[in-house]
Amino acid sequence: MVVFLLQIKASLENVAKISLPEGHEYCIDVKNSTGEDQREGVRVTSTHEQDLPGSRGVANFALKWVKDAKSAASLNVVSIKKVTREYTAQDERQFVSIIGFECRGMDVINWHPEDGFRVESTSGQLFDNVDLSDGEWVDYDEKLGESVGIMALEHKFVTHK
Repeated sequence: MVVFLLQIKASLENVAKISLPEGHEYCIDVKNSTGEDQREGVRVTSTHEQDLPGSRGVANFALKWVKDAKSAASLNVVSIKKVTREYTAQDERQFVSIIGFECRGMDVINWHPEDGFRVESTSGQLFDNVDLSDGEWVDYDEKLGESVGIMALEHKFVTHK
């Protein structure tokens, strides 16, 4: 079992923190850890569970890379204490782990940011369902009287031991 941590970094303008709600649906690409097969645009969330074929276990996502495979590859969306957390203004331009993907028989190779982000400005104003699919977002904070924004969003995966 391997845990892949999704890390993000961005430039922030008047943003105090960026978070994703519990149960957020992630759009990722996965690859067979022992072969070349890939699945793109897989949607996973911690709130969906499915039974693992031939097992008593459950996972947030499972598939058989080959039709007659004995066991399924599986993935669970996990938060890890003191490892995964929200992205804050103090983290600006540094990579921070925001969520983990615990995998058996598959590797997570890409993430497609979409909507669903929650952004809190430096004045405390909340912006829900923020879309970062373009790698940036700008809005106006009425309390602050200035623009707020996220620019140059980048991501990478690292393995957690």
